Amino acid sequence: MFEALEAGPNIYMPSKFWRQLNEQNIAQLEKDGMGNMKRTLAQNYFTWVVGFRSPLFRHMASLMTFSDWVAVLRNLPLFTREAGLGLRRFYELQIFTRMVWVVAKRYDKLKVLKTLEEPAFGNPFNIKFDDRLISQDLANSLLEMYSVFDFSPPPVDSRFAVCELGAGYGRNAYVFLNTYQNCKYIIIDIPPALFVSQEYLTQMFPNKKIMKFSDFKNLEDVVDEFNLADVVFLLPHQAELLAQKSIDYFINISSFHEMTKPQVSKYFELIERITKGYFYTKQWYSFKNVRDEITIAQEDYPYRESWVKVYSKTPITHPSFFEALYKISKSDNFTK
Repeated sequence: MFEALEAGPNIYMPSKFWRQLNEQNIAQLEKDGMGNMKRTLAQNYFTWVVGFRSPLFRHMASLMTFSDWVAVLRNLPLFTREAGLGLRRFYELQIFTRMVWVVAKRYDKLKVLKTLEEPAFGNPFNIKFDDRLISQDLANSLLEMYSVFDFSPPPVDSRFAVCELGAGYGRNAYVFLNTYQNCKYIIIDIPPALFVSQEYLTQMFPNKKIMKFSDFKNLEDVVDEFNLADVVFLLPHQAELLAQKSIDYFINISSFHEMTKPQVSKYFELIERITKGYFYTKQWYSFKNVRDEITIAQEDYPYRESWVKVYSKTPITHPSFFEALYKISKSDNFTK
């Protein structure tokens, strides 16, 4: 994957921010492997050990009702060092994760969380609630799925294509594919994240047709495999080969701010070209990328004038972020 990425266009090479993060991720994989990645790599994404005094913890606490607190605090486990955390951090993680789960359940119109459980693969933190293993990732992915489908939810049994740029280890794909059995999920990413999500989702969905990464130069060379696949893994320059207006929902969650501005512009061009439906983005309101010496804020993203803003709001579980949904049209004009 690294060799194929380096042989592609320079615009898709990792930013300085991502080069540092890649080094960290590779070191964690070499030390602990995929078998522990939910306690290593996942903490580089959206699994956070949030302290009692942090604004995010206090925000989530403010959303709890009396009955919520009864549920959250009931049957908390006895402290164990198995998680590699001290006493206080252990209970901060338990309580915070349960709060996120409680909020996600409020918005769970399809009752997905009644049956969905955090997979044991990757050694997630042992957090039990509602008689099952839970996680922040499952809860946040569910909320993000409902945000993507806020304006135009597909029928549960319909066939549609989702494309996610920067999928981490595949937490969103896991929820989408479990909820919508006929969903086609395309992941665009760079290694090692592309490798991690490929390995994870292959383990999670042994009965789905998986098009693993290959260094193809023309989509025609793999078109039959691509058309039949339920899950597809691509490097960024390979995504340029996707057919125009072939994607129903394009997603990017918390990675645009880690790129250079020319890279962001390049990906917005890709979104416009291949998306026929909706674009969902969830990013920091403002983020200072020290390594690349840039700051990017919500108003800096190059949305097109022809895109219709469905909404722009603050996510319920992440007050430092914004999330926005756009209906894509065929215009080629840009605006900021």
